[in-house]
Amino acid sequence: MKSQSPRVRRTPEEARTLALTSARRLLLAEGPDAITLQAVASDLGMSHTNLIHHFGSAAGLQSELMRQMVSELTTTIESAVMRLRAGKGEVKDFVDIVFDAFDRGGAARLAAWMALTGESMHLAPIGEVVRDYIDSVERGADADGDAATVHERVTSATLFVTVAALGDAIIGNELRKMVGRERETVRKLMGALLPLVLDPNRSPRPSENR
Repeated sequence: MKSQSPRVRRTPEEARTLALTSARRLLLAEGPDAITLQAVASDLGMSHTNLIHHFGSAAGLQSELMRQMVSELTTTIESAVMRLRAGKGEVKDFVDIVFDAFDRGGAARLAAWMALTGESMHLAPIGEVVRDYIDSVERGADADGDAATVHERVTSATLFVTVAALGDAIIGNELRKMVGRERETVRKLMGALLPLVLDPNRSPRPSENR
């Protein structure tokens, strides 16, 4: 008769942390539908009942994962805002910040998941930080026109880059293979186009057309 391995005793905090880590792996590898209590329990060698005790249901586990990932993304953007205020960042840095945030750690999957499940209200903390970022950029913007014009250009750039970053993170690899382009193509295009969105009168340098 095959002996069973002794059950690992974990503190409640350790169990929650491991469960959320497992849930994130499942999200990135297989998508939101893969995040079930049974799948996480199997992954960790943990009882299904134990997970119910900590999260109540699969929906509870998913909501907690959303909160964790939103918190991480918010911290990333807040750090960028602080760098900008300290004079260590530039408007073009927004491209790398947004693309990295969506491409690494599953933020694109998270945003798509929230939109499809009607959980977009969880994005409110990110919205507050993004608005703070926009205010910082507007205060340092060197563009002709009144405040309303600057605001329109900065928010247009924000929408433009964010939607591109989201799409690139979700389907960019497949599209790039179809057209035979390298991984950084969309990011480079956004880096070249962003200054033009912010200042339509600006003439692109030759290198920006590549």
